[in-house]
Amino acid sequence: MAVPPQYLLNLGYSAEQLDCAGVKLTLCEVLVPRGMGVIDLDGKVVPSYVALEPDSQGFYNLSPGAYVVRYCEYVKVPEDHLAVALPRSTLLRSCATLYTAVWDPGYEGRGYGLLSVYCSGIRVRREAQVAQLVYIKMLESSLRPYRGTYLGER
Repeated sequence: MAVPPQYLLNLGYSAEQLDCAGVKLTLCEVLVPRGMGVIDLDGKVVPSYVALEPDSQGFYNLSPGAYVVRYCEYVKVPEDHLAVALPRSTLLRSCATLYTAVWDPGYEGRGYGLLSVYCSGIRVRREAQVAQLVYIKMLESSLRPYRGTYLGER
């Protein structure tokens, strides 16, 4: 077994939470957006959400459509790194994908992604790995680490 990068262990991840090239992101919650979001010049408003409940076996049975998902892992991005969440290839082969944004230097919290389900739908068990968070070392530490609205979320 390869030795995990020390900086990931220093961020509090266990060896079991690490994947080939980053941190496993697992499904914690599936939300259905209700209403309209707003991105303005001086602020933002996200839509409200309705949480879906998994079935008795712990699966979310998702029809084609758009869902907001929350990951179980509390993430810390060092000020000399950025991170990108990428969908598991099995998710892609199941006609679904995740859209995510850059996780800025200094960000901490439980992130969210946009899960788009195509074809006939998908069954995803709560706590199943859906993505991999890949850290990218920057040439220098950020002059402006993230201190925005979502710092320390959830």
